[in-house]
Amino acid sequence: MSDALDEIFCCDSLKGVVADLPEPAAPTIYRADNGVLMMVVGLVQSEEGLGYLDQAIMHCPFCGTLLQDAKAIAEKVSH
Repeated sequence: MSDALDEIFCCDSLKGVVADLPEPAAPTIYRADNGVLMMVVGLVQSEEGLGYLDQAIMHCPFCGTLLQDAKAIAEKVSH
């Protein structure tokens, strides 16, 4: 796992669940090109291939640590 990904982990539970997921689900938590911290919440197979449903996350789903706020996300997203 890269050092860049290590910076997003606030607890061992979050780090462990990301490290132990099989392909194509891994990584489920990642930093998008625009800098927003995202989590894959769903996968679907279509005629065009595998599709992902991503959601920006603000709090760690395990320990509740604030990882980013709505203002920071809005500033990173281009409209």
